Amino acid sequence: MKKSYKLIMAAVLSIAVALGLGLSPAHAAGPDAGLYGTTDPTYTGVDNQALAILGLDSVGVSADRAAVKWLVAQQCLDGSFESYRVSIRTACGPPDAVNYTGPNTNATALAALALNASGKIAQAKRAVEWLTKATAVAPNGKTGIAYYPGSGALPDTNSSGLAYAAMSGLGVNSAVVGQVRAYLLSAITPCAQSGGAKFQVSEAGVNNSASAQALFGLAALTPAEPANKLGASPKCAKNKVKNLASYLSGQLKTGVLSSFPYDGDDFGNTAATVVTFNTMKVGKKPVGKATAALKKNAKTWALKDGKVNAGALGWLLMVAQATDSNPKKFGGVNLISTLTKSMKK
Repeated sequence: MKKSYKLIMAAVLSIAVALGLGLSPAHAAGPDAGLYGTTDPTYTGVDNQALAILGLDSVGVSADRAAVKWLVAQQCLDGSFESYRVSIRTACGPPDAVNYTGPNTNATALAALALNASGKIAQAKRAVEWLTKATAVAPNGKTGIAYYPGSGALPDTNSSGLAYAAMSGLGVNSAVVGQVRAYLLSAITPCAQSGGAKFQVSEAGVNNSASAQALFGLAALTPAEPANKLGASPKCAKNKVKNLASYLSGQLKTGVLSSFPYDGDDFGNTAATVVTFNTMKVGKKPVGKATAALKKNAKTWALKDGKVNAGALGWLLMVAQATDSNPKKFGGVNLISTLTKSMKK
């Protein structure tokens, strides 16, 4: 926790006592009351909170009112979201892609989905309205969404996928929605180049994270729907969305997507792909392998170093719903109680 925030909270409590508001240590809400998880929220607080709420909603559990209140309080006046606001009394600054500060489209899109699922429709609509203005033009002339929108920003497939999921999920009536879909489709390579998606359309190679989030935006339902009967993985042919699913099916041969073109396992996008395949009713074999791998690594991912990762638990809850797995016994973890008990008071 930053020193400045501690000073602000100390000042607030001093004023409350001076005014006779009756706050006592036993009843005063602490910093970030309502926030799920015990990991550092600095760079992923809003994202993880939104995923946690979506995960709980997927399995029919309403998020605590304090958790939804925390997310609502994080919203900027223009409807956008930063990854985390240390003090909600300080106005949000402009997006800054150089210093990675200010509102960003990923946090805003996930927050919009979570707020919509929680019945906070007005706040969710304000968020997606901001997303429709966060556009950028790619070198191929297509309009997509940039992570930190602003002068000189280029759209990327990950941000465009999440933004499209939020805008289409809330039924936004804007030409931007169709433009972003066109951008996503343009990022998908021909079958001769694997059928995967590029992170940015000007790049040469495909990217697993971009592929998973593009497909999630184009095809998934959020919160996750109950498990469907799945067919085989689609073949790469003429339908670009199915081609993307075909590519990801091949990448899931070991059960977990690699962070290609980088090293390491990508459990988050593996979970997103499982949720999407369930919506598409495809990928029986890769979904089975991925679910087994996520169960095997549930503790390693969601409880790494003894800290509760709310975003990871949110994804695993969505996977549990999409695969008809018991969320109370998922890889030896009770996903529901672990998440709800981690909420800051």
